[in-house]
Amino acid sequence: MNSILQGERIVVGDHALLVDADGRVLAGEARPAAGDGIARAVARLVDDTVEADAPERAITVDQTNTSVIVGERLIVKLVGRWSAADRASALLERLAAAGSDDVDRFVGRVEWRHPSLGTSTLAVVTEYLPGAVDGWTWAVDDVVAALEGGPEPAWPAILGERVARIHGVLGEEAVHSEAEAPAARADRASTALRSALRLASGEAGARLRNRHESLARDIRSLGSTAPGVEFPIHGDLHVGQVLRSPGTGDGTDAPRYTVIDFDGDPQLAVDEREAPDAAARDIAHMLVSFDLVAAVAQKRMQRADARAFAWSDRARRDFLDAYRAHVPNGELLDEALLPGFEAEQLVAELRYADRFLPVWVYAPDAAITYRHPSTNEHPEEPWTPPPFEPTSS
Repeated sequence: MNSILQGERIVVGDHALLVDADGRVLAGEARPAAGDGIARAVARLVDDTVEADAPERAITVDQTNTSVIVGERLIVKLVGRWSAADRASALLERLAAAGSDDVDRFVGRVEWRHPSLGTSTLAVVTEYLPGAVDGWTWAVDDVVAALEGGPEPAWPAILGERVARIHGVLGEEAVHSEAEAPAARADRASTALRSALRLASGEAGARLRNRHESLARDIRSLGSTAPGVEFPIHGDLHVGQVLRSPGTGDGTDAPRYTVIDFDGDPQLAVDEREAPDAAARDIAHMLVSFDLVAAVAQKRMQRADARAFAWSDRARRDFLDAYRAHVPNGELLDEALLPGFEAEQLVAELRYADRFLPVWVYAPDAAITYRHPSTNEHPEEPWTPPPFEPTSS
């Protein structure tokens, strides 16, 4: 069920919300937060079975929007900025209409009809999955366990099937890309590589410069591909966007894998994020994330271990095989785009680390070092994982 609120200021629960000059959605002078009753009031607008005193609990991650667990059964995502959830709500609603169980169940959205800004999504309400863990945790746990003698993870094929079904729904209205698309893709990726090279320093920088030629070659290949087709893809697909929760509700012990966060690539401007793109970009991002999991696993084990990337090779193969077998329209994926998009994503990970999370550099550095041959023009040391520092609870 959806709901619409109207006005320059709207009252939700006991709070008046407004949009400031910078586009921020505020309750007074602060962002909405767990415990202020706003999320609960929003949940009640789309689900009248939510109790008037249902508890609110914050999802404690740093994010653009504010997500709150209400009554231990719903998640309310309140936008931090005007229009920040329009894309996600539209895609989730489309997937819900198709009966998809590959994403968290869409309960409803609350829209805000503003007299000067138009209509936009204020909040998206989805199911809460008790015990759910994000992929940067469960995937690394599984790979470390496998390297220590445990079973081979089966989930790369499961994820390939799920992404294929999601693309099948979102790609039903795929359109032909413009003739200029190949050149534009190559230009965007080349810009990302140049930016990463400017920022490169230390041992990671030396390894990147020694692999510049190989990365650039894959990126240039984008310019000679066909325009293909495009549609609204996930845009920021990686293992961290997959929740694993215990049980499937069908009486089995098999875990459930749920793809989340359809807001698009946070490193892109809003208009770029909204634009349709090739399915291969989602696939390339997921394949790169398997390499990043391999790097994190080696950090966890405190040693460089070639078996981690051997696992990643198998995971990539299993994911792609499953995707090919289950995507309803084989024309959606142009595999010729994968090498260039993967190279772009690897250097984009370096840029992200430089801007927001310097301790993350080691992961894309490891993947680039493994995937691309060195010219040995610059002295470099072999890649080794940094010290592992457990996160305290």
